[in-house]
Amino acid sequence: MKYKFYIEVIEDIVTFGIMPEEEKYNVLFRFGDSGWSPQKIQNLIDGVEQSKNKEPDESFDWQNEDVFFRSNKYGVFFVDLMKQRAGEKSKKQDLDLEHDEFIKFLQDFKKFVEENS
Repeated sequence: MKYKFYIEVIEDIVTFGIMPEEEKYNVLFRFGDSGWSPQKIQNLIDGVEQSKNKEPDESFDWQNEDVFFRSNKYGVFFVDLMKQRAGEKSKKQDLDLEHDEFIKFLQDFKKFVEENS
Protein backbone atom coordinates (compact mmCIF):
# COMPACT_ATOMS: atom_id res chain seq x y z
CA MET A 1 0.00 0.00 0.00
CA LYS A 2 1.39 3.39 -0.99
CA TYR A 3 0.21 6.78 0.24
CA LYS A 4 1.35 10.33 0.74
CA PHE A 5 0.67 12.61 3.66
CA TYR A 6 0.03 16.31 3.35
CA ILE A 7 -0.81 19.36 5.43
CA GLU A 8 -3.58 21.78 4.64
CA VAL A 9 -3.80 25.07 6.54
CA ILE A 10 -6.98 27.13 6.47
CA GLU A 11 -6.68 30.23 8.63
CA ASP A 12 -5.17 28.83 11.85
CA ILE A 13 -6.46 25.27 11.45
CA VAL A 14 -3.92 22.64 10.41
CA THR A 15 -5.35 19.49 8.85
CA PHE A 16 -3.30 16.34 8.36
CA GLY A 17 -4.35 14.50 5.23
CA ILE A 18 -3.73 11.19 3.54
CA MET A 19 -3.70 10.60 -0.20
CA PRO A 20 -3.63 6.90 -1.15
CA GLU A 21 -1.93 6.17 -4.46
CA GLU A 22 -4.33 3.33 -5.36
CA GLU A 23 -8.08 3.82 -5.64
CA LYS A 24 -8.93 0.72 -3.63
CA TYR A 25 -7.42 2.43 -0.54
CA ASN A 26 -9.39 5.68 -0.94
CA VAL A 27 -11.28 5.14 2.31
CA LEU A 28 -8.02 6.07 4.10
CA PHE A 29 -8.46 9.59 2.72
CA ARG A 30 -11.30 9.90 5.26
CA PHE A 31 -8.75 9.87 8.10
CA GLY A 32 -7.76 13.44 7.25
CA ASP A 33 -8.58 15.72 10.18
CA SER A 34 -7.34 18.66 12.22
CA GLY A 35 -7.59 16.84 15.55
CA TRP A 36 -4.77 14.34 15.17
CA SER A 37 -1.98 14.06 17.72
CA PRO A 38 0.73 11.42 18.06
CA GLN A 39 -1.01 10.10 21.20
CA LYS A 40 -4.37 9.69 19.44
CA ILE A 41 -2.69 7.73 16.67
CA GLN A 42 -0.79 5.62 19.23
CA ASN A 43 -4.13 4.78 20.86
CA LEU A 44 -5.31 3.39 17.51
CA ILE A 45 -2.08 1.40 17.10
CA ASP A 46 -2.51 -0.06 20.59
CA GLY A 47 -6.17 -0.89 19.99
CA VAL A 48 -5.45 -2.68 16.72
CA GLU A 49 -2.47 -4.50 18.24
CA GLN A 50 -4.55 -5.71 21.19
CA SER A 51 -7.41 -6.86 18.96
CA LYS A 52 -5.32 -9.20 16.79
CA ASN A 53 -6.54 -12.32 18.61
CA LYS A 54 -9.99 -11.14 19.65
CA GLU A 55 -13.28 -12.55 18.46
CA PRO A 56 -15.57 -10.27 16.41
CA ASP A 57 -17.78 -9.57 19.44
CA GLU A 58 -14.69 -8.23 21.27
CA SER A 59 -13.36 -6.15 18.39
CA PHE A 60 -11.66 -2.75 18.58
CA ASP A 61 -13.89 -0.19 16.86
CA TRP A 62 -13.11 3.41 15.95
CA GLN A 63 -14.77 6.05 13.83
CA ASN A 64 -14.86 9.70 12.99
CA GLU A 65 -17.64 11.35 11.01
CA ASP A 66 -16.33 9.98 7.69
CA VAL A 67 -14.90 6.50 8.32
CA PHE A 68 -15.47 3.53 10.62
CA PHE A 69 -13.11 0.62 11.20
CA ARG A 70 -13.31 -2.60 13.16
CA SER A 71 -10.31 -4.72 14.09
CA ASN A 72 -10.45 -8.31 15.33
CA LYS A 73 -8.65 -11.60 14.71
CA TYR A 74 -9.77 -11.61 11.07
CA GLY A 75 -8.20 -8.26 10.16
CA VAL A 76 -9.16 -4.59 9.96
CA PHE A 77 -12.35 -3.71 8.09
CA PHE A 78 -13.29 -0.20 6.90
CA VAL A 79 -16.60 1.42 6.02
CA ASP A 80 -16.71 4.76 4.21
CA LEU A 81 -19.41 6.64 6.13
CA MET A 82 -19.27 9.58 3.74
CA LYS A 83 -20.27 7.31 0.85
CA GLN A 84 -23.16 5.99 2.94
CA ARG A 85 -24.38 9.51 3.69
CA ALA A 86 -24.30 10.19 -0.04
CA GLY A 87 -26.66 7.27 -0.55
CA GLU A 88 -24.16 4.75 -1.91
CA LYS A 89 -24.94 1.28 -0.64
CA SER A 90 -22.36 -1.47 -0.39
CA LYS A 91 -22.88 -5.17 0.29
CA LYS A 92 -19.54 -5.43 2.08
CA GLN A 93 -16.97 -3.22 3.74
CA ASP A 94 -15.02 -0.76 1.62
CA LEU A 95 -11.55 -2.05 2.52
CA ASP A 96 -9.97 -5.02 4.31
CA LEU A 97 -6.41 -4.82 5.61
CA GLU A 98 -4.16 -7.13 7.55
CA HIS A 99 -3.28 -5.85 11.02
CA ASP A 100 0.40 -5.30 10.27
CA GLU A 101 -0.33 -3.36 7.09
CA PHE A 102 -2.66 -0.98 8.93
CA ILE A 103 -0.30 -0.63 11.90
CA LYS A 104 2.53 0.29 9.50
CA PHE A 105 0.28 2.95 7.95
CA LEU A 106 -0.59 4.31 11.41
CA GLN A 107 3.09 4.38 12.44
CA ASP A 108 3.97 6.32 9.29
CA PHE A 109 1.08 8.71 9.91
CA LYS A 110 2.13 9.18 13.54
CA LYS A 111 5.68 10.03 12.47
CA PHE A 112 4.35 12.57 9.95
CA VAL A 113 2.15 14.22 12.60
CA GLU A 114 5.07 14.31 15.08
CA GLU A 115 7.36 15.94 12.52
CA ASN A 116 4.77 18.54 11.51
CA SER A 117 3.14 19.49 14.82
